[in-house]
Order: sequence, then structure tokens, then C-alpha cells
Amino acid sequence: MSVLGVAKSLSGLAWELRPADDRNSLAMAQKYGLPEIVARALAARNVTLETVEAFLNPTLKNNLPSPFSLKDMDKAARRMAASILAGESIGLMGDYDVDGATSTALLKMFLEYCAIKTYCFIPDREDGYGPNINKMKEFHQKGCKLVATLDCGMTAFDPIAYGTFLGLDIIVLDHHDPEKTLPDAYAVVNPKRLDEPTDHPCRYMAAVGVVFLFIVALNNILRSKGFYKNKQEPNLIPYLDLVAFGTVCDVVKLQGVNRLFVKSGLNQMRLGQNKGIAALAELVGLDEAPTAYHLGYIFGPRINACGRVGKSDIGMKLLSTNDKTEARILAEQLEELNLKRRDIEAAVLEAAIWQVENRQEDLPFIVVQGEDWHQGVVGIVAGRLKDKYNLPVFALSIEGDEVKGSSRSVQGVDLGCLVMNAIEKGILSRGGGHPMAAGFSLHKEKLQEFHTYLKQSITPDSMCGNGHILDIDGVLDIQGICPELIENLSMLAPFGEANPEPRFVIKDVAITRVMPLKNGHIACTLTGKNGKYISAIAFRAADTPVGEKLMHSPGIYFHVAGFLKQETWKGRTKIQLQIHDMAEA
Repeated sequence: MSVLGVAKSLSGLAWELRPADDRNSLAMAQKYGLPEIVARALAARNVTLETVEAFLNPTLKNNLPSPFSLKDMDKAARRMAASILAGESIGLMGDYDVDGATSTALLKMFLEYCAIKTYCFIPDREDGYGPNINKMKEFHQKGCKLVATLDCGMTAFDPIAYGTFLGLDIIVLDHHDPEKTLPDAYAVVNPKRLDEPTDHPCRYMAAVGVVFLFIVALNNILRSKGFYKNKQEPNLIPYLDLVAFGTVCDVVKLQGVNRLFVKSGLNQMRLGQNKGIAALAELVGLDEAPTAYHLGYIFGPRINACGRVGKSDIGMKLLSTNDKTEARILAEQLEELNLKRRDIEAAVLEAAIWQVENRQEDLPFIVVQGEDWHQGVVGIVAGRLKDKYNLPVFALSIEGDEVKGSSRSVQGVDLGCLVMNAIEKGILSRGGGHPMAAGFSLHKEKLQEFHTYLKQSITPDSMCGNGHILDIDGVLDIQGICPELIENLSMLAPFGEANPEPRFVIKDVAITRVMPLKNGHIACTLTGKNGKYISAIAFRAADTPVGEKLMHSPGIYFHVAGFLKQETWKGRTKIQLQIHDMAEA
């Protein structure tokens, strides 16, 4: 259903009301005393009268699935329990993103509590993604008999086979899409295994969620073996801050158990017990309780920075340290790397935008590439281009005969499936990911074949026009915006993939008091016809049609779409609209 008749906004988007069962939303509004616009937002997220209580107030006791419902979980947990009982050293190998860092830090902290020495390896970009043969040799030389791969390993057939040949028992704890066969590991725990039911409640977990469930299972077995007879059993609840962090940053669906993890983890994070997260909060001057936004857009990029342009294990070390001084030093190192990453990113993004603006074919996707592009920033550049052009983007870094790429998608194009199919066809040499993001490698000679494959796989029909629609949850008059509304909307949090933050249109407001800020942001005031006003900000809008109107249309009335936020700055709280789009009133 069209919103206010807007078929083409300033950003070229059609505003459509997010579908919802109105009878269901009315029933929820009446039973729980919710504003109808809030109840409708719940219904649009497939929340029903029967599930609303579990959605608003999920608990670990009632909603955490049994870890033993996952295949190989019992086998994997019993094998690691045997190593712990024997006092053996254990090797851990994680991915270089936030999910990998949190997964590795989580298991490392648990094993250290059990007085087990760990050897941790997070590969740098030049090492390539996932396990490698040299590291298997090193684990073997250090005397490890057991190795766990975390957020990686599903397609590392040769390194895992070699590790097994050396006599290592290898446990894979992962969540990436598998191929038709499993690696030759001692145990493979992955809710996306082809022999797992597609409706398994753990199916869309991040790797850190899988690792947390593994620790729950491991702890259960250790308890049954009498391991805690003379030692206090660890409280696993404090670990949920890391589970929330990795879950948000890996952009998995925030539904079911994932939403439970993030909601519980954010509550835990408010206590400030993790020294690394506390150091990050202090570094950026955060003076409020962290939200999913802070994890994804403030903390996450700093952890990711070390995996992009520095030593990849700094983030894992920060998140697993119990030393406040060390945490501060590591956080400062990450900040320096993040600033370096921004400079590199800006140069690559400029070159990529030039390529897009001068491309010869009008395709429903974007491919950009460069021989001097840093591999660590192509994923961010792909995301920036996806946001700017509303199309799936593939950003490629060419180094000699090898090409490494990163991709970001819009609704309707499943990148994880697309990449796995390309591997099966022999176009890509390796890769993996999720519907909205994926990474991959290919030989330079395969570039043209890859382009042809994309043209065949991504068509306007396959996208169903979803890239040109802005979903709206409701229309508000500026008089209806109040702290009570914001408080009710906060019950829908945490927001993320599959639980999007509600987006509203404020109708008939004039642009007043415009102020350009650094990095292309624009701050302004929106004023209604009755004189009531609200603060607003449009991020990175300076070179967009929305930014142009904001800067040069004082006093003209518009309909404005965006997120309503309650912002705290220097002890003062105010309601602010984060502007996404505008249309003439």
C-alpha cells in the first residue's frame, strides 16, 4: 500500500506501508495497552497475540534451545571435556571479523577459567580466510591434540584433512553455508548442515551463538563428570555480552534465539564487566548504555579494523583480557588502525564511485574493481555503494593473478547461495557468506566468466523490484511524537536483520535551521504547521538529492521518512529523527 501517494521520493524510491495483519495489531494494542502504530509495527514483524509476550520479554530459561539438539554437539563437547579433564592444551582458530573475534575470545575465556592453556590463531588477510596447513603443523608441534575452528572451517577441506592426518582431533564450530560434503573433522557443529532441519531454532545463529551453546553443553558434561567438585562452576550469563556483540555485527536475523541473545547480552553489557568492551566505550566517549546500534556502527568497525589493516588478533585479545590497562592499550591500537582504515577506504570509495558513474551497462547490480585496492576495505566499500545505489554490489581487489572480493546485497538477492553455486560451477575458487553479505576468491582469468554468471543470476525480475521500495511502518503528525511513543517503540529493540527498526513518515514539515556538519552529515530542524518542531539529522547526505533539498529549501513543506531516536548528549535527552528520505508534500 502506497504511503501518502509517494511513488518516487527524492531518492527515487516508492514508499510502501510494511504489510501487517490489522486485526492482529488491534488485538495486541487492546490487550497490552499499546499505541496502535506500535502494535502495527509488531504485527509487521510477524509477531502475533500468541507470541508477543515471548517477543517482548524473552528469557533464557524458557527460550534457549537445547545445545544437544544440534548434530555432533554431544560428540564435540565430550571430546573437549576429555581434554579439559586431562589438562591438555587446546588450539583455537577463528575468523578475522567480529564474529570470529568474539567466538574465539568466548571459548578462550571459558577454557582459561578451567585452567587450560590455549593457543589462539586469528589469520591476517595475507594468510587467507580460515584454517591453513602451516597452522595445523604449528598446533601439532606445540603438543595440541585438539583444535577447534570457530566461525570458519566448513570449506577448509585440505587443511582439516591434513590436521587429521597429523593426529589432531578437529572440532568445527561454524554457521556458514556448507558444501555437499563435510570436512574430515572429528565433529562438525553447524545449524546449517544439510542434514539439520531447515526449521531448527538455531539455524540463523552467528558463530558466536553456536560457540555459546557449545560452552553450555561442555559445562553440562564437565558438571556431570565432577569437574566442579572442588571448584566453583562458572556463571555463563556474563558471556552473553560477547554473544550479543558478534550476533549484531554478523548481521544475522534478529529473531528467536538471536534476539534473545542480543537482548540479554545488552542487559549484561550495561554492567561493564568485559574490560575490552568497557575500554571501547570509554575511548569513544559513550555516556549511555550500549545499544545494537553502538555494537554495529561504533564498536564493531574498531574490532574489524585490525582484521582489515593490522594484526588480526588484537580484537580477540581486547575482548578476552581481564586487565584494564592492557584493554586500554589495545583499544587505542584499534582506534589508530580504524583511522588508517578510514583513509584507505575513502580513497578506494572515490575510485569505485567514479567507476559506477562511468559504467557502460545499466545492470541491476554493480561490480567495481582495482589492482591497488586494499583487501581489508572492499567489504566496507561494497556496503557504502549498496547504500548509495540500492543495488547488490561486488567489490574486487586484484593482486597479480588472484582476485579477492566482497559483496553486499539488497532484499531479493541471496549472496550466500549465489557464491556457493559459483564455487560448484568452478568460477570461484572459494568463498562463503550469508544472504546479505559474502566474501570470495577467484583467479583473474575467471573474471569475465564471473561477470557473465552475475548477469545470468541477477536480473530485474529476480530482484522483484525490492531494491526500489522504502518500507514504512506508519505516518505521524509531528504533534504525535512524544517520549511515551519512543518508550513504547524501544520495546521492539534490539533492531537488526529481520527485525528492522520502525521507520515512520512525519508529514507536512518545513525545513528550518539547517547546519552542515563534517563527513557530509546535515543537521536541521523540522517544524510543523502548528509550530511544533523536532531535531533531525541526515547522515552522509551532502551529495545526495535529500541533502540538496535540506540545504536549499528553507520554509518549504515536505514529508520526511526516518527513524525516531531519543538521544542523550552531555546529560540532556531529546527526540531526534534520523532522516532517510524525503518527498514533496
